[in-house]
Amino acid sequence: MEAEWRNHGSGSGFSEEVEESYRYAPTFEELMAARKLTVEDLKEHISGPVLSVIVHVVILAILSTVIVFRPPDEGTEIEVKEIIVKVKPLEKKIEPPKPEDPKPEDTDMDVERPADVTESDVVAPEEEIVTDSVVQDVTVPNILNVCPSDSSLRMPALYGGRTTGGRRDGLVAHGGSRHTERGVIKGLLWLKDHQNSDGSWGEARPDDHPALTGLALLAFLAHGETPSSAEFGQTVLKGIKKLIEFLGPDASGVIGGYRHGIVMYALSEAYTLTKIPMLEDVMNKGMTKLIQGMNGAGAFNYGYGVEGLGPGHGGKTRDDLSVSGWNYQALKAAFSAGCSSEGLEAALDKGISVGLQKTFFGPQTGSFCYAVDNGKQQNLGSPTMTAAGVLCLQLMGAGKCSQARDGVKYLEQPKYATFDFNNPSDINWSFYNWYYETQVFFQAYGGKGGKWRAWNKMFSRELLRHQKTDGRWETPGSMERENLPGLNMPIYSTALGCLMLEVYYRYLPTFQVAEERHLASAKNGEGMDDLGLE
Repeated sequence: MEAEWRNHGSGSGFSEEVEESYRYAPTFEELMAARKLTVEDLKEHISGPVLSVIVHVVILAILSTVIVFRPPDEGTEIEVKEIIVKVKPLEKKIEPPKPEDPKPEDTDMDVERPADVTESDVVAPEEEIVTDSVVQDVTVPNILNVCPSDSSLRMPALYGGRTTGGRRDGLVAHGGSRHTERGVIKGLLWLKDHQNSDGSWGEARPDDHPALTGLALLAFLAHGETPSSAEFGQTVLKGIKKLIEFLGPDASGVIGGYRHGIVMYALSEAYTLTKIPMLEDVMNKGMTKLIQGMNGAGAFNYGYGVEGLGPGHGGKTRDDLSVSGWNYQALKAAFSAGCSSEGLEAALDKGISVGLQKTFFGPQTGSFCYAVDNGKQQNLGSPTMTAAGVLCLQLMGAGKCSQARDGVKYLEQPKYATFDFNNPSDINWSFYNWYYETQVFFQAYGGKGGKWRAWNKMFSRELLRHQKTDGRWETPGSMERENLPGLNMPIYSTALGCLMLEVYYRYLPTFQVAEERHLASAKNGEGMDDLGLE
């Protein structure tokens, strides 16, 4: 075909140049071949990029599928699960800490070892109180044969407030609080830390140690502390042991009506709360001596017996209500403990009907006197001695007699019904006075009513405000400071301060209970509450 085309061209009459150009022009086959090469080249050059694009697209598609697929599933699962598993039910289950709220009852309260504070400082938070002192071991003497009993202790109703539950109920019913209870614990901790190694309390004048030890022990017993108490058990046991040593085998080792009366008061309460077997014998011997020390006027003096103190003290006969007050309280404590000393009931009757209602009471003033020398009343109208006389009548079951009622009215006068550290007025024995007055008003008003609330608010606030942060108190009374040298003064003040703040549960309002019932309780166990002690 190529030859034909060329031959045809040669005879066509074209010029030589044209013919020459045709001669070298590509044939149809050559053009097709060139076209074929071009397509092949295109395929060769384009196939690589196209494949690369396709591969990348596929990879991107796979990756996008994975990325898009996972999050929704995972996100959905997490979101749904988190919403379904609600935390509110768990919060309700964590609520059980509420039962721990009643801790103030042990508060009690809620208690702390402290550094000094000024008198204007307010009460520190309850959390400051701690109980981390070391318990000391005590070797119990033969006379103090402690025999644990499996049976629950039985106490006269008078002491029903000294259990954990009793303290809590008393605080709630009579206006106490976690603050007052914290003050008690701080005071007891201070007393514990300042007990001598032999179990006594006191620094100067060893003759005063029996009375100071008795007062300190009374403060622990009023809180229901016994030798089995976790924090104060060894302190109480050592104190009981020392009081027994002070008395001696025949109960004649403690000299003086003040000292012996306070020692027997503490030991009688100790026997009531502990029922330590051999302690009963000690109590009976000591109370026999006390009963024999009462004189014909139904009263007591510095030295037991009818004779008084002789020259310088008004002659042969002298009756002292301050001394008698502690002996009357000891008689009541021994009576409630079931003491079997001969003449106990007769001594109680004589103390009420002769000593308190006749010897010391002045009907013209409605008050009690301090002393009677040779039949003549001295210092009639003393608020401190009036409070002592009224309290003893109340504790011995005669709180409704005319002398007790008149005495309460006398004490209610604004100039006497005061509790002010900065202005103790003419009361030279302020802590001594406030100790008696606080109990008188509690007993007279049954721990209720506007008059009790007024006194309670005043005394508890002032007492707590003036408690040092280490737990002790120091009396503002000038005579107390002069007569109690060294550490004896804060020991005395702290013991009385604790006893005042324990008023809410120390003794139930006894004027509502007939004396015959107490007698039955002491002798036969009838009319007694079954109470367990920690």
